[in-house]
Amino acid sequence: MGSSRKAKASGTAKKKDFAPGQRLAIGLAVIAVGIGVVVLGVDSLANKADKFAAGEFAALPVGMVLAFGGALLALPQSLPRMRSLIAALMITALALTVTWIAFGPGESSLMSGFSLNSVRGPLQTGHMLGRILFGIGAVLADLMALWAWVRFFVALGGGAVTRGSSR
Repeated sequence: MGSSRKAKASGTAKKKDFAPGQRLAIGLAVIAVGIGVVVLGVDSLANKADKFAAGEFAALPVGMVLAFGGALLALPQSLPRMRSLIAALMITALALTVTWIAFGPGESSLMSGFSLNSVRGPLQTGHMLGRILFGIGAVLADLMALWAWVRFFVALGGGAVTRGSSR
């Protein structure tokens, strides 16, 4: 039996990782896709009367999540403060997306797909259930963004940001 088979059986096989050049290329491609989504979102909002009530507004933070995710992939591990900033920005953009869907203005299309939407009127079950579920997700995402910013500012101040530190 080969040593690689023994290593796989014992769970100590090394995990393959991308080379730095591959990480950079994939990261730049994801950044380009994210910027493209933002540009398409801005272009589709140009002719809207109420830009914040338009469904296309959600494309802006989604594109930012993609762009920040690509930047996080492209940045080397040797830049922990910059990576922490990019991660905090990415989580904040994700939280903004979910929060806007849950609490944003305009008519929501959350009621399609639920079998409870036979109730008509201001308290439509499907619509309210969708808003409640997205609201819970929004609160959790906002708390995660707050946590990411606290970790960034602790890292910026030179404090320990490692897991399991007893500070």
